[in-house]
Amino acid sequence: MDTRVPGTDDDGGTGRHLSFRTTCGRDMRVGHLSLGGSHHPAQRVSLGIGASSAAESGTWAGLTASEARWLAAALLAQAAACDEYPGGPAGGPSGGASGVPPDGATHRAT
Repeated sequence: MDTRVPGTDDDGGTGRHLSFRTTCGRDMRVGHLSLGGSHHPAQRVSLGIGASSAAESGTWAGLTASEARWLAAALLAQAAACDEYPGGPAGGPSGGASGVPPDGATHRAT
């Protein structure tokens, strides 16, 4: 099974940041944060969601590993539910089980 994540800077999918643009124009960025002192820093997964227009502002969250896993499971469950509808998911083409972003989305490692 291929475990590489598109847009990361290595073959194991452990790059520090993954960025991509959604089909509706939002920049998404997933990364790794180390917060606090150098002896035992708190490790977090960062999630940044860019603005969709100049009138809006983006947002971000710092998630624990457990919270990030919960979010990943919830997103995968919702994607699977969208894939069950005839004619593909509502709102656009599917990236499929490979984890590749939807057609038209771009991704890049940073």
